[in-house]
Amino acid sequence: MYISPKNEKRIVTIFCVFLIIFNLIELYFIYEMSKFDEMIGYPSINEIKTRNIRPLSFLFFTDNLANLLFVSVSLMWILMSNSSVKTHDTK
Repeated sequence: MYISPKNEKRIVTIFCVFLIIFNLIELYFIYEMSKFDEMIGYPSINEIKTRNIRPLSFLFFTDNLANLLFVSVSLMWILMSNSSVKTHDTK
């Protein structure tokens, strides 16, 4: 199956925009998760298990920002590339 360069560029652009939207939604959830001091779980009847989730949310936050940066730069490179412009040799 052959995909023309124009259709390939359109598919990649749509995919990059989808990833940016998904990462922005994920960024909101990470921000909300970082507001909590701890998570409390009840593994059995008389036990309480707590865990600080701020270090984990900070890890997710930095990973999310790196993903957003990578996808945004990739999208800008795709949109600004001159793949449709053909050079002509003049002799």
